Amino acid sequence: MENLETLDLSFNDLHGSIPPSLSKLTFLSKFSVANNHLHGVIPNEGQFLSFPSSSFEGNAGLCGEIYIPCGDVSNTSLKPVMPSSSNNRFRRNSILCVTISIVVGIALLLAVGLLKMSRRGVKDQNDDFDDDLSRPHRLSGALASSKLVLFQNSDCKELTVTDLLKSTNNFNQANIIGCGGYGLVYRANLPNGTKAAIKRLSGECGQMEREFQAEVEALSRAQHKNLVSLQGYCRHGNDRLLIYSYMENGSLDYWLHESVDGVSLLKWDVRLKIAQGAARGLAYLHKGCQPNIVHRDIKTSNILLDEKFEAHLADFGLSRLLRPYDTHVTTDLVGTLGYIPPEYSQTLTATCRGDVYSFGVVLLELLTGRRPVEVCRGKNCRDLVSWMFQMKSEKREEEIIDSSIWNKDHGKQLLEVLGVTCKCLDPNPRQRPSIEEVVSWLDGIGFESGTQ
Repeated sequence: MENLETLDLSFNDLHGSIPPSLSKLTFLSKFSVANNHLHGVIPNEGQFLSFPSSSFEGNAGLCGEIYIPCGDVSNTSLKPVMPSSSNNRFRRNSILCVTISIVVGIALLLAVGLLKMSRRGVKDQNDDFDDDLSRPHRLSGALASSKLVLFQNSDCKELTVTDLLKSTNNFNQANIIGCGGYGLVYRANLPNGTKAAIKRLSGECGQMEREFQAEVEALSRAQHKNLVSLQGYCRHGNDRLLIYSYMENGSLDYWLHESVDGVSLLKWDVRLKIAQGAARGLAYLHKGCQPNIVHRDIKTSNILLDEKFEAHLADFGLSRLLRPYDTHVTTDLVGTLGYIPPEYSQTLTATCRGDVYSFGVVLLELLTGRRPVEVCRGKNCRDLVSWMFQMKSEKREEEIIDSSIWNKDHGKQLLEVLGVTCKCLDPNPRQRPSIEEVVSWLDGIGFESGTQ
């Protein structure tokens, strides 16, 4: 249940409220309870911040900051069918009590605010007015305790904490460009005209500031053309923010599964190039950087594409930021449903060979254009890996390939990549190749046959 990615409960005649526990489903990327009879406040934590308002429409009693503000919900839409005068009197008394409480609360807030402002005025009256005119107004309290560290590869050396907050419109929902198990990702338009991707880590980091900075700096030293570059980090109040290079073309998941009319626009030569680049990035994590890094969550949404559709792996090494004493052994099943190696359910140990299995699922998505777990009903519904092996056992390999890329001119390439995919998806981890072998095979396919 915790690995659930899609939950569509629309048109189900549901009553009651949305359970707050659903906000703990960190892998949930698609959610809808539209056109039911739900009421109450919509959870405003976790993935719920990224769901569109259409996920909740058709429920007259729902409200929240991501839908209709609770103060704006029409009384008539919430009105129960109770015609008696005693019920009307009860409603009037309830409304009167609520109104009095709100007025008293506002009065108290105003009194506290005025008191703070008067004290601040006495304290700051001798400040330099030129300083106030030359920079944006400071965010009190939290900004004073903020810290920003930029690495040598940063595109904006003069960035400040205030600039960072303004560049995301103070983490406005409209700036969200991605979400995942580690938190939401926001687009930032930096003062120098460049863009960055800001990952707002969810959950407690479990470390002191010095340890956290050391882990982040270690990650920043993982530099490869097929990795998303970590340019800096920021602590702002209770938030931990990671600053990454911005990838203009988003994720591979979008181009394979979310394109217009459900048809991917990626031709085979581009898909092969993406597979080769992602494999090189993973090989660098496993062997090239120190210390070696097991990714743990290889999937198409963690493969980002720049303006030239070059592949860049994202979200590597983040598990140690949130679980600093993790030695690749965990009590939780790591990864994303559909990409998790079969042995993880027993060993609970993340390994390089486990990453290779997940990469094999990515290769299969590139070949088929299908998601690893299809949304379907019935006893005949199978996951993509099982379906592929079944088709292969029946000598129906050509039917596995996405019809939009199948072509006799590069049919040999497609079947060779399918062969590599099968080796990566071997149920026995000891029989799987290393990622270095996969790189060699994929590069050989491009060299021998030529890209189409």
